[in-house]
Amino acid sequence: MSDIDDLLIRTAVAGDEAALMALLAARRPGLCAYVAARLPPDVQGRLDAEDLVQEGFVEIFRHVSRFEPRGPQAFDRWVRTILLHKVRDMIRRQRAQRRGGERRAVSPTAAWQQNSIVTLLELIATEEATPSRVVAGVEAVAALQAALPQLAPDYYQAIKSIHIDGRSVAEVAAEMNRSEGAVHLLCHKARKKLREILGSASRFLSRTD
Repeated sequence: MSDIDDLLIRTAVAGDEAALMALLAARRPGLCAYVAARLPPDVQGRLDAEDLVQEGFVEIFRHVSRFEPRGPQAFDRWVRTILLHKVRDMIRRQRAQRRGGERRAVSPTAAWQQNSIVTLLELIATEEATPSRVVAGVEAVAALQAALPQLAPDYYQAIKSIHIDGRSVAEVAAEMNRSEGAVHLLCHKARKKLREILGSASRFLSRTD
């Protein structure tokens, strides 16, 4: 690891979001390849490596202060561990949905949006969601539809484009004339604001067992 990376990591752990964005942006292509290689054939049409990396970055932003540097490759190992947990969690969830008969005949857009709402609500939930919890669809959709317009315009555009519409960070960054790192930060701040608006998002989750 270079001295610059070492400095960026120490600065990121201390709370500098720009330093963390720089570290993750440099690693993004390799991390997307890493995740894609770990998606088994039965979920490859339903899970996207770039989306999973994006969601993993959210976890990294939330927990970077907990990172403990233990060796020259510790940061990369830590990042990949978080992504691997995310991949395994989403694989379990997709397979559980199929076993539960949840693959109803719906349009691809509707199916994508429902999955996106599940993911977004779990990200902003005040308690950590588990694979045994599913979103209460109708109530959740209504709550998000009411909450999203309350965001600042840039927050709304970024989080809706990426988390609901499923567009890539690069595409949204180009449209908004911002860096990819800035778009990540907008989404991060938008989720914090949604958490304030919705209160405990866990009320939209119910156990499946």
